[in-house]
Amino acid sequence: MSIKTKLLVLPLATLFAVASVQANQPPANQTPATPQPAQVQSQQKVMEIQTKLANVQKQVIEENSELKQQQEALQASFNDAAAEAGFPKEKEEKFVALQQKLQKTDPASEEAKKMQQQLAQYQKEFIQARTAIMNDPELQKKQQDYQSSLIAAMTEKEPKVQTWIQELNSMRGGVQ
Repeated sequence: MSIKTKLLVLPLATLFAVASVQANQPPANQTPATPQPAQVQSQQKVMEIQTKLANVQKQVIEENSELKQQQEALQASFNDAAAEAGFPKEKEEKFVALQQKLQKTDPASEEAKKMQQQLAQYQKEFIQARTAIMNDPELQKKQQDYQSSLIAAMTEKEPKVQTWIQELNSMRGGVQ
């Protein structure tokens, strides 16, 4: 996924990120691999660039009512498409609440195991809905139009944006 896609802050994107992180965590009885110093440094640089881009994005959207309206319309389109694909906003909210509750629960408990099974089912349903959404040509066009407008506005506000995006894309190729 390109940085342009990642700049579009959508609740479903957040949900997918949470699902991806959870899916990539090692089992509770296995310790995670210790990252190498160079990898940690690269990850910190990626986070630094993402923060810069997010700050510029936030400023641009706050200052540009047309862009904000375009973002809201796109968000509404994504929410509608997600609901049609079987993952309405209510299910997303339940998923997030369940995950937060799981973090406060003893991982070895029976309750935690049931929650993990339910989360796995939500993740499966979400991935199916996300696939349907991402294959919708009308939504793809709306998202591309929004991204183009957003990147143009961000670059106008901060000329280094294009450089940051290129740097981030090249670093992500090496980190992942």
